[in-house]
Amino acid sequence: MKKAVMIGAGQIGRGFIGMLLEGAGYHVVFADINRSVIDDINTRHEYTVHLMDTECVDTVVKNISAVDSLSPALIDEYVSCSLICTSVGLTAFPYIAPALAQGITARKEAGITEPLNVIACENGLKNTEKLRNLIYEKLSEEDKKYADTYIGFPDCAVDRIIPPVEGIAAAETVVERYHEWDVERSGFKGEIPEIPGMNVVDDLSAFIERKLFTLNGPNAVTGCLGYLKGYTTVKEALEDQEIYELTYGMMEECGEMLSKRHGFTAEEMRDYRDSLIRRFLNPYIIDSVTRVAREPIRKLAPDDRIIAPMNYAHSYGIATPHYYKGIATVLAYSNPDDEQSMRIQKMIKENGVKETLRELCAIEPESETAAEVERIYKDYHPC
Repeated sequence: MKKAVMIGAGQIGRGFIGMLLEGAGYHVVFADINRSVIDDINTRHEYTVHLMDTECVDTVVKNISAVDSLSPALIDEYVSCSLICTSVGLTAFPYIAPALAQGITARKEAGITEPLNVIACENGLKNTEKLRNLIYEKLSEEDKKYADTYIGFPDCAVDRIIPPVEGIAAAETVVERYHEWDVERSGFKGEIPEIPGMNVVDDLSAFIERKLFTLNGPNAVTGCLGYLKGYTTVKEALEDQEIYELTYGMMEECGEMLSKRHGFTAEEMRDYRDSLIRRFLNPYIIDSVTRVAREPIRKLAPDDRIIAPMNYAHSYGIATPHYYKGIATVLAYSNPDDEQSMRIQKMIKENGVKETLRELCAIEPESETAAEVERIYKDYHPC
């Protein structure tokens, strides 16, 4: 029986990728450090994915097992599988890369020539490539040659809203109907696996940027402004006219840019952003503003979901007043439970808005962007 290892038994791991892999006939081994989830999987040997939309459907995922990510047994699983996927977040890459490198070395020493593909199912650009680079740092030159021949590292884009839900078994999860998993063809080694729900594409960058820039960027701003205005959920926040107009305005500016950058038609981008709004307003999916707003420093990075699309828009001569307000909103987000948001407040207090923009976003203090963001920021913190 073919086997896949799903590193990360969180919401995306169980409620999206792991479910698709099991549905494609894989025995899925979940690797995680969450003992309650590991024990639940290994005790019941199944979990249920609850699809909550206009039509509600339960899917039982059965062909599964779990292993502690810190256990030496995980290396054996890497040796005997044909596909590895991750859903752990970028900050965990340095922690999972050494064991993955050990697995590759063990496969070489065992004389295995069956191709193995590793896919990082994370938010962001070229994340599989980032994981590959960390793995290669741990490999000898001979191991690297082996990996170059037999180990594929396809980049991908994933999209499904899976909020945390209380009152269900540890391994169970609630998902929306919409899902998208685009994987780049050129990164595979050997035969590309047939997995219903996995879309193999030639140019992944267009799909990654459409999702990261149109969904994740505006959604993060929705969370920040929603928190500042006292809302608890994304749905509540978007029902506020000011927040709706800011979110949709960012999507429109982004859509105009993506049409020029990747050739999406105006109609395609309008349909895409309208579908996002419908998803965010799904009454069955309760997503918290603090979840989508979390880690604002990472989200303000120059190559991430807010600053990068704004800079691309400027390169095409597209005005971005909604992005200016969005950036100011993220800077104003002050949540004592979010360590990164508090670091931003400290930076602004010590160095000012413009210097903070330079340090976090690579935005020059003398630029029009810095001046506009600072002006709008003062609306949140008037002198």
